This record gives sequence, structure tokens and C-alpha cells, in this order.
Amino acid sequence: MKAFITGANKGIGYGIAQALGRRGYELYIGARDEQRGQDAVSRLTGQGYAASFIKLDLADFDTIHAAAEAVTDLDLLINNAGIAGNIATDTSRLDMGKSPLAYTTADLRETIETNFLGTHEVIKSFLPALSEDARILNVTVPVTATFWQPLAYVTSKAAQNVMTIAFGREFEKSGSRRQIFGVMPGAVATDLNGTSVGDHGGMVKSTEDAAENIVGFLFDGKNHNGHIVQFDGKEVTSYEHDLFG
Repeated sequence: MKAFITGANKGIGYGIAQALGRRGYELYIGARDEQRGQDAVSRLTGQGYAASFIKLDLADFDTIHAAAEAVTDLDLLINNAGIAGNIATDTSRLDMGKSPLAYTTADLRETIETNFLGTHEVIKSFLPALSEDARILNVTVPVTATFWQPLAYVTSKAAQNVMTIAFGREFEKSGSRRQIFGVMPGAVATDLNGTSVGDHGGMVKSTEDAAENIVGFLFDGKNHNGHIVQFDGKEVTSYEHDLFG
């Protein structure tokens, strides 16, 4: 069994790699920084897991294509990598409450090109390497929460969520046994948002807990194809109705 995890050198991605390693998967650690990727591999192999590094940068399609050619017979493709976008303000370099009016076109373009177009290219490029029963999981977020609205980030994730639903419908229409779905793990303490475990009345969870929550949906025996799954198991199947209705 083989799994490729993007952005797996740290945070949620690294936690997902550990969770899958415990389940016996051979791990491909995708990361844009080779040293950090190799360090993650060293830690994982030190824990007894089979792991190797493959360079992958969502903003560099050449690395995506090379990574896709380097693997075969993948059972799991986990799209975790992404950037928060420019959320720096005069108040903080990680201001999740940054006004949507403060974003520039360049901010939006960089984030959408990385998180949406990069992930889109990963999925299309890796399709030939996927087994017939493979599952693609996209780590995502809700895009209409009133307590935070980092415009560039949530816009890129909204596009990614729509893509997930559309690809799922295409798999179903073509009779494919493959599944693609998204998981929203809730509030997680990562270096993208500057929060700490236990913040906001205990809502913010660790990357390890978030990773176990995410991975759990791969092994719950349910068909989540074309759905966006919340951390508590609620599924979004109609984007406008379930998120806006």
C-alpha cells in the first residue's frame, strides 16, 4: 500500500504521514524544501515507517510532473500542501482577521495559483499513477465562517472544494471506482495561522489530533466520493445548499 502526501514535511501533513505509517503504508513525502523533506523522512524512518522524499512544489508544475512520473500504483493521494496567502498587517504577520479590502491582486493570484491550480495539476498529473480503487483526499476548510475570512486563502479553498465535487461527479459518471473527497478538520494550530492548541475555548486542536481525524475518514468504510466532510462527519454534497442555505 502506497500513499503520497503533499506538504508532509511538517504540521498536518507530517501527522497524516505518521498516521498512515502506523497503518502500514509506504510513504512518499512531498515537499518543496528538500532539506526539510529529507529531515521528515529521517524522523519517519526512525519510527519504523517506510518513507522517501519526492520534491513537489505546487507553484512549480515541472516538479509536479516529475513527482507523478516517479511513483506507480498509488492507493492514496493526500493533497495537504498550501499557503495561507499574504495575511500580514500592521498588527501581525499572521492576521487571520485581515480585511478583505487589504488584499492585492498579486496576493490573490499567488494563493489561488498555488492552492487551487497547483492542486488541480497534482490530481490530473497523478491520475495515471493511481490504482483503480485509489482515494484522493483534499485537506480543506469551510469558506463562509463568520469568525475568520482570510480572503485569499478561503477563495482558493472554495475553488478547491468545487473542484472536489466536480471531479467526484466525473468519477461516478465514468464508472470509476476511485473516490475524491475533502475533509475540513476544524481549527488546528499550525504555522500558517499562528494559533496554539487549546485557543478559542479549546476549539484549536493539535496537528496530530487533526491528522487522525482526517485519516479516519479514509477507513470508515463509507463512500465519500464528491463530498466535503466536516470533522464531525457531516457531509457537504450540494455546495450552495449545505454551505449557504
